[in-house]
Amino acid sequence: MAAVDQIWSEAVRTLERNQPFALATVINVRGSTPREVGAKMIIREDGQVGTIGGGCGEAEVFRKARILLDEGAGARLAEVDLTGDFDQQEIGTCGGIMDVFIDLWAPADLPLARKLADSAEHNRPAALLTMIDPGTRSEAPAGAKAVIDPSGTEVGAELDGLEGEPLRQIRDRTADAVAALLEVDGEGTLKPVTHIEANGLPRLFVDPITGAQRLIIVGAGHIAQPLCELGAMLGFHVTVIDDRASFANRERFPRAAVILAKPFTAAIESLRLDRHCYLISVTRGHAFDEEVVRAALEQPGCFIGMIGSRRRARAMLARLAEDGIDPGMIDEIHAPLGLDIGAETPEEIAISIMAEIIRERRTGVRDDFTLGAKVGRLRRKA
Repeated sequence: MAAVDQIWSEAVRTLERNQPFALATVINVRGSTPREVGAKMIIREDGQVGTIGGGCGEAEVFRKARILLDEGAGARLAEVDLTGDFDQQEIGTCGGIMDVFIDLWAPADLPLARKLADSAEHNRPAALLTMIDPGTRSEAPAGAKAVIDPSGTEVGAELDGLEGEPLRQIRDRTADAVAALLEVDGEGTLKPVTHIEANGLPRLFVDPITGAQRLIIVGAGHIAQPLCELGAMLGFHVTVIDDRASFANRERFPRAAVILAKPFTAAIESLRLDRHCYLISVTRGHAFDEEVVRAALEQPGCFIGMIGSRRRARAMLARLAEDGIDPGMIDEIHAPLGLDIGAETPEEIAISIMAEIIRERRTGVRDDFTLGAKVGRLRRKA
């Protein structure tokens, strides 16, 4: 299953083969749904890439997308009602409604797809701006699209006329990586839309390209190998770091996107860490782990985690506090790292680590199931 931002590299490959596709994007949700706003899938003649949640709802979107492909033009909005999805084999937790926009991408859209794929690969902020409904005021058709660069000035010929305050607000949302369905009111101001009803006002969907979620594994020992496999399988852009070339190499880590065989601090300093990074220290010694954590704290904002015993984790966090490091930063360090599932083998430990990362990313919950909150200093979040 492709991660959201990996969709764009697949879009490029498809269009380079001169093959059109339909893109289905979740633009609005109400209630409990299996996927969030911004989830998307590509539908081609030979099948699909990605998912918007599965079940008969996704099947209906696929059917409508294939009709659009056969027609060769246009765009349409589909409402996926999951409140009575009787195709499921068991009762699930999904009982909401998703609004899914389906539009066609043709080989002529290849430059746009390349911009989006490049932004995702290099972790540069950008957004796809799509006209969902032109209403009675816009001349742009439904499905018109452009790439927004927060630092740029060009919008694109398809959406010319979008300027001033609305454009400023869109750029702010792009920089903040906030996806939203927006309506342009009579005064030219943007406002969020939660219920789609025809009222003659133009509606746009801002779909930020947040960049690939990066998993940075520091230490290339026995735990790092299953971590790399799990991270790649989950769609992370995986970087492996070790100061020993005999460990940090392609033979041991065939699925890593980047392998750095250099001293830990120098390697971390060479990276541009941000809120889309998950840096985990699994080195061969606690002195190295502390070095890694200190280096990562120089670029605040990313997820920082460290494995280790409760005693050693507490001792390291205490030393950081004694050295005057901001207590608020210390309270965001995931140490000991992992969920308390009784993991013992390298594979089990890797699963507990990735489970905590997924939980943090999806829910933000930290409780006694999280080792760092249970026995460390990690700030609890309900």
